[in-house]
Amino acid sequence: MTECTKPDANLQLKFDFEIGKPVIGAFDGGLISTDGGLGLLRFADDALKLTEFASICIKEKRRPDVLKHSLQDLLRQRIYAIAAGYEDANDASSLRYDPMHKLVLGRATSDRNLASQPTISRLENSVTSEELSFLQDLLVHTYIKKHKKPPKKLVLDLDTTCDPVHGYQQLSFYNAFYSTFCYIPMFVFDQHGYPLASLLRPGNADVGGDAARVLRNLFKILRSTWKNVPIEFRADAAFCRREVYQVCEEFKVVYFIGLKSNHNLRCLAKDLSDSTKHEFESIYGVLPQQDKTAWRRKQEKMRFSSKAEGRVQEIKESEAYIRKVGELAWRGRGYTHDMRVICRADYSEDGLDLRFVVTNHSGGNPRWLYETKYCRRGQCENWIKELKMVEVDRLSCQEFNANQFRLLEYTFAYILLRELRERLSKNESRISIQTFVLQFIKIGVLVRESVRRISLHWTSAYPRQQSFAALNLGFI
Repeated sequence: MTECTKPDANLQLKFDFEIGKPVIGAFDGGLISTDGGLGLLRFADDALKLTEFASICIKEKRRPDVLKHSLQDLLRQRIYAIAAGYEDANDASSLRYDPMHKLVLGRATSDRNLASQPTISRLENSVTSEELSFLQDLLVHTYIKKHKKPPKKLVLDLDTTCDPVHGYQQLSFYNAFYSTFCYIPMFVFDQHGYPLASLLRPGNADVGGDAARVLRNLFKILRSTWKNVPIEFRADAAFCRREVYQVCEEFKVVYFIGLKSNHNLRCLAKDLSDSTKHEFESIYGVLPQQDKTAWRRKQEKMRFSSKAEGRVQEIKESEAYIRKVGELAWRGRGYTHDMRVICRADYSEDGLDLRFVVTNHSGGNPRWLYETKYCRRGQCENWIKELKMVEVDRLSCQEFNANQFRLLEYTFAYILLRELRERLSKNESRISIQTFVLQFIKIGVLVRESVRRISLHWTSAYPRQQSFAALNLGFI
């Protein structure tokens, strides 16, 4: 977090680097910014029209005769700052003087300064539930606008995460699973990591309680534009609910959802379990009876040993297992028809491990459906980790709606950064969002304004000049 003070040109610093000359520094270099790549964000924003449409979703509640900053300017200022690594609204008190932050909002360096932190906070606390609903829909409409033609297939993953709080924010509760006071936001991503839903929920919310409502709204918007695009939905066992199945079937969505194990399912899978166990014993032999501490002793021996003592070989041996995948028909309580369930049985030194996945997919080999379709659902957790690189956890407002709005602001910033990263070369586009910010946004630049023009002078030592120029030219 930056200090909430104006730059002090009279502050001087002295350094002794043992080079035979004194080194003296002061904050009097002129209009220099550390966010020289901020103009790229403006290019991405203009291409997606993200802040323009977001400002339309929010009603202007201020007196017209005293306005100094439009809603779009306030949104741009906040979202661009988040994307540049300034996650707190307090940072606005210093960034309002930054020349690059002023330029990307369409203001010359000699124009009035940007909005202060209280102005930003008033905006965040003024957004209503209806406006938040419009902003949620904007995520989907922006995604549709990104595609010049309908995609061949759309794969959606849904998951939740923990968002710890450090105060008494509204609807923040203690969650025993995460052992902390928190919110439980819910996210929906496509197969490439674009966020289609970003819903904040109370800390004591049911894990899968809002899934059907979120999916219904999402599918409704997608189907209104892409009527015939195949859509697949994947989720873990926490979202194994009848209403989720019904929503998917209503909008003709193929689903692969984890199913919690129960006695009925284990009985139906007994033949597959016995077959897997027998095959393992025929290859690796019958496992000896081990006490409860045997596994711990073996792990400690393996990890304390050196490579010469056989640590690598023991690790390789511990990977021995047999996997078999089959399918069965299962009808839950209250269901009117049988459902197709994929059963995966793994047998290793740790014993039998069963996993179940319910699906309405009509064909395909069970092993292929499990490993290729369902297991790739785990990538959603990586998308959430990357989203947290823009500090999406910093929800410090007192009101719940204000924190929901902040969550959307962080999500919008993430979308802009993703849009830029996608335009890099194939090798460079694999970098994380955090690395992209460090390499392409945090660039030192000197801003000079004359009567006729404003010129930007980036540091000559910047190592990625060609890539930066290619990103710039890509939007022209």
